Parts: sequence; structure tokens; C-alpha cells
Amino acid sequence: MSECSNSSSLEILRGIVENYGVPHKHLVQLIIKHGILQAHYFCMKFVQYVQVYDSQGNTVTQPDEEQEKALLEKLIVVINNALNLLNLRLIQADDEYDDQNSYIVLLSDQRPSDFIRDACGLTQTEITLFHLWINAICNSENGEISKHEALSMASDLLVKGKKVDEEYLLQHYVSNKWLVMDTEAATIRLGARAIAELQNYFSSYADELGLEKCVVCGKFIVTKNRAIFCEICKTFSHRQCGLKIIKSVRTGKVFCPGKLESGQSCTARLRLPVEMQSVNQNQKGFFFLLLFTATKLYVYFKVSALVFVLVH
Repeated sequence: MSECSNSSSLEILRGIVENYGVPHKHLVQLIIKHGILQAHYFCMKFVQYVQVYDSQGNTVTQPDEEQEKALLEKLIVVINNALNLLNLRLIQADDEYDDQNSYIVLLSDQRPSDFIRDACGLTQTEITLFHLWINAICNSENGEISKHEALSMASDLLVKGKKVDEEYLLQHYVSNKWLVMDTEAATIRLGARAIAELQNYFSSYADELGLEKCVVCGKFIVTKNRAIFCEICKTFSHRQCGLKIIKSVRTGKVFCPGKLESGQSCTARLRLPVEMQSVNQNQKGFFFLLLFTATKLYVYFKVSALVFVLVH
């Protein structure tokens, strides 16, 4: 496609993005159904909805990577303005096990327990079990627990004299993308959706859960053995945040984003990523080594009927 045509398509998209309309409503329906979507897929679906419902005969094409980033930022703002009355909002988030993709997550401003109960139709006892799983996962060495351990935790929880159907409950959270199960290794971990939704919960129980905040994005890190730990300033960073820093720096030297106790910038250097097998995953990722004398690697759903106003 010619540069002129691409520029024209981008201007059309920019104009449509800024005004909440039919394409936005279809996108809201989609994110309500799934709770979490890959950011690229989210943007791609919006362009497809524009092509079908709002192109007015104009040729609209998929944007390139940089254009997509700008469109996503604006799209999130516009949709969030519409979702505000429902106490819902979109954010862009990363999965600690996925170095290649970012995600769009639909969050609720209700307390996590209230949201889980309302969205998933769970009892208080079932929610209590989920919190036990959260605590066990956060306190584990690898940010995950075995399926057997997860099911064993339910053995003493009773609902009206009957044991919780822990197998069903586990599958329920997996299907709603709150938990991710590695069927081969028989382990479970928190998904990107859960980590994004539980940030306030993490803030209240950070010490109990042994969590650290990422020095780059300010969000809590669940899987510390996949994070970057700096021996000099004693800070943690998400590996995905480290990837973004390295990608954005044009010079050959990339330094730790942390601060020393004196308030000065950390002097430790980040080396270019080394490809290696991801922890307990059949996918490849990157670990960063922080160099200074010694370096270490520690290693939705249903919503209120009010949504009808936004999606119809």
C-alpha cells in the first residue's frame, strides 16, 4: 500500500477512535465476554469493526506497530470514559510468562472478592479457597503451585456440610483466565488477568505474600525468579519492563532503572538478553543479567445489566 493511502487510513481511524460509536460497542462486548485479550488482537478487531460498521466506503487498513500503540492508548481512554459509570475500566498489562505480547484487561473497581462473587457467581467459601491459592502461589519459589497442592487445600472447606467441588472450581478459574494451568507439569499460576485485578489486594498484603514492586512500572511482581534483581540497589523489575527499556535505548549501554539509597541512579548495567528456556513453560523467553562485580537472577465473566447501554 502507498504511504499516502496508509496515512489516509490512519487519519480515518484516529477520527473514529475519538468518538465512542458502534465499533467501540462491539469491542466492549468482546472484552466483556473474554475479560482479557492480546493487545494486538484487540486493536485488530477494532479495525475490523470499523471496516464493517463505520468506514463510510473508505479503505481502512491495519496500522503498523507504532501506529497501533498510539491508537490503543486513545482507544482505552475513550472506552474507559464510557465504562466509568459501571466502575469498569481497561488497562494494558503484561503476562510475566509472555515476553512477546501485551494484553488488554477489563478491571472492576469493586473489591476483588465482591467482583469475583458477582462476576463468577461463587460462594464466600469458594472465594476463600481462591484466596488460599493466591497466597500459596505468591509465597512459592516459582510463582506457581502443583495442581495436587491446590486441590488439597480444599479438603477442609465445607459448604453446607458438603466439600467444595475443588476440581470444578479450579477449572472455573482457568476458563475465566484468572488461573493458568500447565497440564504437562500439572501446575497452576496466576494469569495476567488475576495479577492485574489483584494489585490492590497485593498492596494490602504485600508483606504477608512476600511481594516486591517493579521499579519500572510500580506493579507487584508475582514470579520473582523470572524478574530482574539488582544486587546494587536491591530492586526488582519485570523482565518485560526490562525488555522495553532495552528496546527503547539506542546506545550500547543500558543501566538498571533503580535508585541507590542516596537517591542517585543505579550504576549497574543491563546486558543484552540471553535466550533461554522459560521456567516451567514450553516457550522461550529472555532473562537479563545485571552486571556489577556479581550478578543474580532471583529467579471476566458476567457484568451488570447496565452494560446493555454501552453495547447496544
